[in-house]
Amino acid sequence: MLPIDILIIGIIIGAFLLYNSIKMWRSHSARRRVLKAGKAEAAARKFLESEGYSVLAVQERVPIITKVNGKANRSHIQADLIVQKGKEVFVVDVKTGDVAQRPASPENRRQLLEYYLVYRTDGVLVLDMDSKKLYRMEFDIDYPSTHVTSLIPCLLSFCAGIVITLILFKGGYLS
Repeated sequence: MLPIDILIIGIIIGAFLLYNSIKMWRSHSARRRVLKAGKAEAAARKFLESEGYSVLAVQERVPIITKVNGKANRSHIQADLIVQKGKEVFVVDVKTGDVAQRPASPENRRQLLEYYLVYRTDGVLVLDMDSKKLYRMEFDIDYPSTHVTSLIPCLLSFCAGIVITLILFKGGYLS
């Protein structure tokens, strides 16, 4: 066997071992994250109950259909918890780590707004399990009204045209 053959075999074996090592590490990291999230959610239920909330649902899935060019794509939205306190019902998103400290960040806000619109609750709670801090998120949406804003300039132009026409008739310029 030539030295170049040994080099090629070494590269192939090295690449194979590196690929499998990375794959195992990612799998291990994912399992660790899921385990941590599960523990955080169990602790979250106890914490929320101690704060006077009743847990109505855990990991409740809401099926959704997203149509792309008329083709239906089925998926679901799944919130961590649905809770109630008094007459108010909330979706709870349990967070840990740095992301929990920024509940209004764009990536969090998009997810929380999605929960708010899908579950139609009184609000969304973000529970930072690391610091045991509860954030109440509410969304006041000021929807743009494209019909009214495009209609106003048209009406103003129409009225200006009538006024100018009347002035021109009264002045004798249009007979």
